[in-house]
Amino acid sequence: MSWATAALVLGLAIRTTRSTYKGFVNPLKHLNPEDGSIFWLNIKDSEPAQDLGLAIQDFLERREEYRDTLSTLSRDRVGTERCDPLLVDTQNIWPTVQRLANAGFELSGRYVNVGASDGENDDPLFEYVQRMNATGIAVERDPERCERHHRALPQVEVACSAVTPQNVLSLVAPVLLDKTELDVLKVDIDSYDCPVIEMLLPVITAKIVLLEANPSIPPPYQWAMLHHPELWNFFNSFSPPEDVPIRGCSLAYEVELLRRYGYDLVAFGGHDAIFTHESVRSAWAPHKPPMDEFDCYNEAFIAANGISIDKTRRWFFELNDTQVGLPEVWEFFVGWMQENSPQLFPFALRA
Repeated sequence: MSWATAALVLGLAIRTTRSTYKGFVNPLKHLNPEDGSIFWLNIKDSEPAQDLGLAIQDFLERREEYRDTLSTLSRDRVGTERCDPLLVDTQNIWPTVQRLANAGFELSGRYVNVGASDGENDDPLFEYVQRMNATGIAVERDPERCERHHRALPQVEVACSAVTPQNVLSLVAPVLLDKTELDVLKVDIDSYDCPVIEMLLPVITAKIVLLEANPSIPPPYQWAMLHHPELWNFFNSFSPPEDVPIRGCSLAYEVELLRRYGYDLVAFGGHDAIFTHESVRSAWAPHKPPMDEFDCYNEAFIAANGISIDKTRRWFFELNDTQVGLPEVWEFFVGWMQENSPQLFPFALRA
């Protein structure tokens, strides 16, 4: 079915307001430009066919407007290299580790994994740890998952504790004491991720950093949840937790934060961003990191929670003035917390 036929059939269908989403931010990624056919995703939380057809029609009609918006917003981007979505697997760090090794960079077999779960299921570090028999520190708050981690990766020390910006350095102290450069530093705690990694970056150097990103907040908006002692408890008790938008930090926030410590964005997808240290740039030849964060976002397949894709597309493609976008983003998060949480949790927002 062509987009024109789809639009005719769909008529005045109402756009989705669902707050969980898996698919491309740019709906034209679903369109075959040669024959006009649409690639539909038959997965949980994918965009309904009706809504996708209307979104494609809208983007085709307003293509120049949206292109001009991105051109305006991206003038202060950090990276300039085009983003290749197939270059890096954000769900498995092992191919990236191999790439660095093949380029001649020495690996230490040491890592830190904050928010490790059981170390095996859905953990991007598992194959790397298993293949290299890597050692380091895994931080996980759930005792049952800690025990499963011990069984799956017995050579890895597990700090079974809730993590905060105040205690994270003590939890990873054994790695700090041996002063070894890490292969990988990962933070994925579904809440105040950036305040935690901000404590680690001044004292840890790693070749690769993997950080969970909130994929619903596009560049150039630098947004991050800040630490609050009740944030995790609220997140964990909310039903369904998949609908909670107050988690993590945005891609633009991470790019600005990590570049201060010499890290380049190399990939973004799903709900994760991967950075590598500027000292290993030659491993990416002929690519020249850092990658353009706007291009990476435009190319990405994302897995979003708590914010509808319509709102994300408006912030990224329609609003060419951050002085309009910033109040909208702020009002969304404050409004959501006023309606759904017992209090206003702190967050940072700038552009």
